[in-house]
Amino acid sequence: MELTERKKRILKSIVDEYIRSGDPVGSKYISGHIPDTLSSATIRNEMSALEDMGYLYQPHSSAGRIPTTKGIRTYIEGLMEDYKLSLEELSVLNELLDFKVGEFGKLLSEAARAVSHLTNYTAISVLKPPAERIERIKAVHIDDSSYLLIIRCSGGKVKTKTVNVPHCTEEQLKTLSAALNGALTGLTASEINLNVILDTEAAAGDATHLVTSALRGINDLLGTGTEEDVQVQGLTKLLSYPEFYDVSKAKGVLEILEQKHALVNRLTEGMPGRPNIVMSGEGLTPEDASVVFYPITVEGQTVGAIGVIGPKRMDYKKVIANLEYFASGLIDGLNGTGEGRKQDEQH
Repeated sequence: MELTERKKRILKSIVDEYIRSGDPVGSKYISGHIPDTLSSATIRNEMSALEDMGYLYQPHSSAGRIPTTKGIRTYIEGLMEDYKLSLEELSVLNELLDFKVGEFGKLLSEAARAVSHLTNYTAISVLKPPAERIERIKAVHIDDSSYLLIIRCSGGKVKTKTVNVPHCTEEQLKTLSAALNGALTGLTASEINLNVILDTEAAAGDATHLVTSALRGINDLLGTGTEEDVQVQGLTKLLSYPEFYDVSKAKGVLEILEQKHALVNRLTEGMPGRPNIVMSGEGLTPEDASVVFYPITVEGQTVGAIGVIGPKRMDYKKVIANLEYFASGLIDGLNGTGEGRKQDEQH
């Protein structure tokens, strides 16, 4: 069955009102809020058709309809009106965008606090430090049973570790250094797979017995960078929505927010350059909730994200407008491609 223009208008009106009130929407409301002059019977027929198509469902036989995940996604992707940021919102977001790159982590936390205030939902910021890439490796002889492993990483950072082995010579360590540089230069720790290890061992010759200890040392050194960071702001705002008066649903949200490593991965693996939306039943999102988030990228690598978690009926147009404005301005600033957004672009 085709989603006609009339069905689209009815679906849009239902989603708009459901977002506002959180209650099922009946035909009487629709008849007074769409421009078409339609009888209640016609509207009920169209609503029934939308239900059959999977866009709406009726929680009780005597109740109106509530949009399904499919209905809300259709609304977001083609029916939702643009949201114009207010002067207050622009002022807050532009002030945040006047930042220094070295304060990136602190900025994301402050941005989450501001976005929570502006949208009245719980906001999340995650920081995922970029993986360090190997630029140069050198194994320096200390004595017959130990050597100093030196790694120069991306950004010029140098890391060292003393490695103890049963036996090593200066010549073997020169061979080992050459083999490691040939196989590992440009890689991160997570990119050192079995094929890379086999290539390193093949190139190491009579220093093959030193490869395992060297790789273990490299993994230890590259695994000691800045830890992931998750900040949650405005948690009590989430608990103010009727959807989360149910203790089990509220507990589900809290459990998701406690899974920090999983949150970092989920929010930084989204599609860059655009807002991502995950609704209940998809990935980490708990029942009756949605997460809208925007990954932050620097030179093509995702280093963090900012997002909002709220009821599935959240005001998507307002949330997306705030996140998109801030994230786009932040990404431009981090990548040196612009000076952020200007207030007169919106007014």
